[in-house]
Amino acid sequence: MSNSIGIALLLLFASAQSVAGVKRNSPDVLSNRDLVNSLNKQRLIVARQDQIANMHDVTYDDTLENKLKKMTCDDLASPGSDYVVFNYLDLIFQDSDPMKTPQYHPLQTKIGCGPPAAVCGDQHIMCLMGPKNSPVKESDIKHGSPGTGCSGGDGSSGLCMGGGGGAVKNQSDKKSGDSDVESKGSKDGEEAASSAAMPMALLSLALGIIMA
Repeated sequence: MSNSIGIALLLLFASAQSVAGVKRNSPDVLSNRDLVNSLNKQRLIVARQDQIANMHDVTYDDTLENKLKKMTCDDLASPGSDYVVFNYLDLIFQDSDPMKTPQYHPLQTKIGCGPPAAVCGDQHIMCLMGPKNSPVKESDIKHGSPGTGCSGGDGSSGLCMGGGGGAVKNQSDKKSGDSDVESKGSKDGEEAASSAAMPMALLSLALGIIMA
């Protein structure tokens, strides 16, 4: 099941990048949201297997993605003050012990992935995840039924809800100023729909893999 979700994550990320090319200034891209949903499903599986009570829900963070676009090879070599760096492939080819990897640190709440400013070896697509910048410690983990060890917020889903700034927003969160962007007319919408055909096909395939 881990491999299936990993493949789905890859397809979803490819879809996200294609959609982002059509409308760069739209943070609430469906594909990014579904990529994070897939990661959260896997985090919940790990939380249930290892009885982790404080595994947090993760949101997509555009600030982290934008930071990647400015990062050099030296920047990628070490964590920042509020994030860790890892290869996107680590989301697909996972360690036999998930708790040794950044994506399953229970206190991480945000992730951003994309191509860095410099390609270093096989680091074509990288991810930043925060706010923790070090490997998980035993003191970071609360043991028990998933969702019962949240310091605040809702844990009814099995994950502690609450993410960082710059997260993917729901359509209902749009500000009034967004109407200026929408007023550009149907021509942009038609171009976006045409250009988004391939990402949506990838999205459908990815969701099929997850549901299989």
